[in-house]
Amino acid sequence: MHSLSEQSLARLFLLCSRPAPGPGAREEVLRLASSVLDWDRALGKAEEEGILPLLYWNLRDNPGAVPAAVLETLKRSFLRNLAHTAQVYRELELFLESVRRAGLRAALTKGGRLALDLYPEPALRPFWDVDFIVHPSDWPALKKILAALGFAASADGGGEPPLDWAYSPYYRRDSLFLEFHFTPLGLHFPNREGDGLWSSAGRLSVRGTEAMILPAEHELCYLCIHAQQHSYQRLVWLSDIAELALRPGLDWDRVLNISRAERVKGPVFYGLHLANTLWPGAVPPGPLAELLPGPVERAGLRILWPEAAMAARRAAPAWPYYMPSLFSLWERKSPGLAVRTLRGILFPPRAWLAANCGLPPSSPRLYGRYLDRILRPVLTAAKHFTADT
Repeated sequence: MHSLSEQSLARLFLLCSRPAPGPGAREEVLRLASSVLDWDRALGKAEEEGILPLLYWNLRDNPGAVPAAVLETLKRSFLRNLAHTAQVYRELELFLESVRRAGLRAALTKGGRLALDLYPEPALRPFWDVDFIVHPSDWPALKKILAALGFAASADGGGEPPLDWAYSPYYRRDSLFLEFHFTPLGLHFPNREGDGLWSSAGRLSVRGTEAMILPAEHELCYLCIHAQQHSYQRLVWLSDIAELALRPGLDWDRVLNISRAERVKGPVFYGLHLANTLWPGAVPPGPLAELLPGPVERAGLRILWPEAAMAARRAAPAWPYYMPSLFSLWERKSPGLAVRTLRGILFPPRAWLAANCGLPPSSPRLYGRYLDRILRPVLTAAKHFTADT
């Protein structure tokens, strides 16, 4: 049972994880903030949730609500993130300009996009690496640009897996980390939409240049899937979903069409459902009803990620990254695709696994890594379902 102070802290975080908590919320924020007894723990938890700058943003105009030392700590954290964000975008300029001139399809996504596109101040949305979705056929040319600009791959696996697999290489130059994805929804198989997705891409101004971005409706679906890939462990991911769902002019018919065509109704529904549970009114009731999956899939979602635990922000072991792909396979009803996908998930290319584990491809220890991949869902389930016993 969670104590009243923990419930109050969870409520404070829910209110402060949005740039504007909403009408009438200011008084509740101040009351909850003044009741926090252990600010060291609270600040640590807020950092884990990715909302430390947002916490400062919502408390900055009411210094009497928290101890002066706490407000100063929050302010320093905000300013550090402000400096970090400015540096990242400054260092990113040359890469973005090179990609634009070459006419390559590489779309800025997740934190690097949202900080500029969704939040009133970029420093409010912390992110460490910068994510791009890349058209697989443009990857060879993009790698040449990375090499010419002095970026180095984080690991050399002696060969790349197929780009329609969940392969996401990291490249680094000094303090700038770039991560590249080749399946636009982060699944373990290609999108059905194909090149049509890229024809509707837009542009986002990044300092002195522009970055390609995919339509907001596609980004919203991707955010829902990404949050589920990480078991909704950071509150800021759900805040992203709520903020984008509230964007004026969002085409909900397109969201529905993407979810149906790509067979991701379950993951998209549940991300939107959780966001709407935490912040009622963030998602219109019509799209939620249209996205509602069947009873078996709906029960599975609620068993794996109980709504009460998500709202209370109770820590729990993360399910494997590929869970949205499994839900999508359930919707696709294709035994052949399911077998191929599960084989790729559980038995990835040996060179790739060796590089990710820091082992030589000939190492017999890789057999243990394969065993870990097979047993992980069972072990995670055991942790989840015995946690309260």
